[in-house]
Amino acid sequence: FTAIIIFAFSGCSKGNLNVGGNMENIEENLLLRIQDLPFVKESQIDIEKSLILGEGKSWSGQIFLIVPNQKPAVFNFYVNNLGNFGWKEQTSIRGETSILNYLGENNRVAVISIKEARFNNSEVLISVSPYAEEFEEKVSEFINDKYLEITDWQKDKDN
Repeated sequence: FTAIIIFAFSGCSKGNLNVGGNMENIEENLLLRIQDLPFVKESQIDIEKSLILGEGKSWSGQIFLIVPNQKPAVFNFYVNNLGNFGWKEQTSIRGETSILNYLGENNRVAVISIKEARFNNSEVLISVSPYAEEFEEKVSEFINDKYLEITDWQKDKDN
């Protein structure tokens, strides 16, 4: 009976350690197409769970990543680095699934969900899409003219 349990566990772990044919190193793929997001080194993208429309700073879609760091470190990585790529934090929630909401250039919003995965990894789902028309009509001029001007924000911060 013990041999069966050990065999079952070794079979599961072997399957989970092998990320499979649908996983690709993010540096080989996305960094050339997506220029407005930072990625943790050695992150892998699950192609079957991702959809990217467009490129550069006007892409939209979802990116599903396996990140080789624990959830708190991944959360802090995005909080500390997204501002350098033109994104402004709106809300953040730390929990079993941590969620970050950001506004960005080209009338876009980003939602980043981070969950613990096996073997001290994290699962990260990054969703980027344009604002809804009603939201854009009400606030986009203010956001684009005032809120997203990083140079002015930096001057205010320094004073």
